Amino acid sequence: MPNIANMPNMAEMADMMTNMIGSMSAGTMGRKVTSLAFSPDGRILATGGVQSKSNIDVAAMMSGATQKGSKKSKQPQDPADLMKDLKVEAIAQLQLWDVTSGQEIASLKGHGRAVTKVAFSRDGKLVATSSNDNIITIWDIASQRELKSLSGHTASIESMDFSPDNHLLASAGEDGATFLWDTNTGEHLLTLISLDDGGEWMVVTPQGLFDGTPLTWNQILWRYNQETFNVAPIEWFFNEFYYPGLLADIFAGKRPQVAQDVSKKDRRQPVVKLSIVGDTPAEGITSRTVKVKLDITDAQADKDNPKGSGARDLRLFRNGSLVKVWHGDVLNGQSATSLEQEITVTAGPNRLVAYAFNRDNVKSKDAPLEFQGAASLKRKGVAYVIAVGVNEYENSQYNLKYAVADAQSFGTELRARETQVGEFERIEVITLVNEEATKANIISVLKRLGGAAGPPSLKAGSLDSLKKVEPEDSVIIYYAGHGTAQQTRFYLIPHDLGYKGERTKLDQQGLNTILAHSISDVELEEAVEGLDAGHLLLIIDACNSGQALEAEEKRRGPMNSKGLAQLAYEKGMYILTAAQSFQAALEAAQLGHGLLTYALVEEGLKTPVADKEPKDGVLIAREWLDYATERVPQMQEQKMNEGRGVGLAIAFTEGEKDIADPQKRSVQRPRIFYRREMEANPLVIAKP
Repeated sequence: MPNIANMPNMAEMADMMTNMIGSMSAGTMGRKVTSLAFSPDGRILATGGVQSKSNIDVAAMMSGATQKGSKKSKQPQDPADLMKDLKVEAIAQLQLWDVTSGQEIASLKGHGRAVTKVAFSRDGKLVATSSNDNIITIWDIASQRELKSLSGHTASIESMDFSPDNHLLASAGEDGATFLWDTNTGEHLLTLISLDDGGEWMVVTPQGLFDGTPLTWNQILWRYNQETFNVAPIEWFFNEFYYPGLLADIFAGKRPQVAQDVSKKDRRQPVVKLSIVGDTPAEGITSRTVKVKLDITDAQADKDNPKGSGARDLRLFRNGSLVKVWHGDVLNGQSATSLEQEITVTAGPNRLVAYAFNRDNVKSKDAPLEFQGAASLKRKGVAYVIAVGVNEYENSQYNLKYAVADAQSFGTELRARETQVGEFERIEVITLVNEEATKANIISVLKRLGGAAGPPSLKAGSLDSLKKVEPEDSVIIYYAGHGTAQQTRFYLIPHDLGYKGERTKLDQQGLNTILAHSISDVELEEAVEGLDAGHLLLIIDACNSGQALEAEEKRRGPMNSKGLAQLAYEKGMYILTAAQSFQAALEAAQLGHGLLTYALVEEGLKTPVADKEPKDGVLIAREWLDYATERVPQMQEQKMNEGRGVGLAIAFTEGEKDIADPQKRSVQRPRIFYRREMEANPLVIAKP
């Protein structure tokens, strides 16, 4: 209850209202400025605000008068009665002022109740305003005409800015979502969502395309029809809607489209269940293998779908690593089916997960199963390191300088560090360089680790040491050489690239020849699909891909490859990719390595700098790879500044070598692709 003794009396309330509203009277306007901005040339000041117009003379009524010309009453009117008659009309307004003269140039109306933010375009021809109803309006200053009205924000807009070419407008909301708009069409292009967890982010288009850091995939949901509980997780639509490099492509003017809007997808999911065939002893399973049963049931037809959902591409994981894939339709026209699979059991927790996809390629919910393996099953694993480096190509015009040194240094140093850690029984390093780094040899090594026989003509020497990998083993694949991204596919270009012609005269036919002789991400996926290893890691230092091939699509390196992202997602493996141009490697001569490998080996393995989160004297794979992604851009900036001092124009992005100021040249960040959550038993790389 309020303290009545301390409340003001009616006369005091009248005085308070007089002070608050006193200047408002019939025919006058009260103005409140809520936002302002200067034009780029500083000549125009834009002020956003509210104009309020009252229908009565408030000051007169507060002093006792009634209507105009009436006699003054003896007592002030009751404020409650006064407010019954008081009507105030709030009009949002944008005013443009000439800074030099102080004169008003224009007054633009048509907003909500108040203009909250104002932003000029870089050329000073457009101005954008936001209002407290979360609507953005774009105005043409010369004609004082409204061009576009943009709606979509559900929280207050805190800031806005135009792109340098004025084609895009970014608006940041109070809820942490930043919208990107096409100023010509008014189209909402995408939403950028930034989380507080160490730089995690995601971008999403209204049609459903998305890109971002993998940790965000489990923290963000699709919501349908603005219904709170009508939601679906991001990963349901990964195969079709994941679009690496989405933000960069939008900024570059591309407008990627989807075959079918995500909201139109059939979201019915097949149901997958997992169980063990037979009894599970309380002390844990003692046999090295166990048979598991997978029951798959179709989602039933409904009013919107005359058929069931279907079930295809069934996958089974153990401790985050792919064990088995059943490609294609697993139901074969039935409403339900059961499959059995024998899997290897490890000591300790065995966490199984299975899932399938419906006909619209929408992922089912995960089917979990966990059981214990007996302590008697414990064994030390083997670390297999496949180090591939190509300096000398079949066509000498594609020769490189540092790829072989990178591969050899990587294998040697990683062997030393893993030996020091002592978690593996042994470390097997298979080095394929120059003429040994053929497509056949690379694929055969991977297939031998998957249990298949390798060709007898393998020039790399005996494969007797290569055995079928087991769950305690780890496979680390390193590649340094040429690579290229073409459409949604990525290709590693081996020694035998097939093309004999002039590098500067490479045409589409020549490009197709190289691609046919190269290893695509699809072939990589097929090769590693059978690797039943506990940890899988692929590092691609294709830093010279920028000049290796010239095609209509000039994306550099593998970092924008959807295929590699899908490989990491489906196989539960880590993939680290570089994306630097040819000029970058040339100017790293004093390092003797490509920048990515230098960061990984010379700094990441030989010094303790990569052991950061947490700094505990143990370097795990995630820390190691994260360090390289942060360090390489810093090294690029350093090289560009050093080049300026000696008269060299170093660039890391095509077309930027002629930009005089190195601060205006772009740097490129390596990228990590991975899907699985934090591992229960992470791969330890070193103990610095």
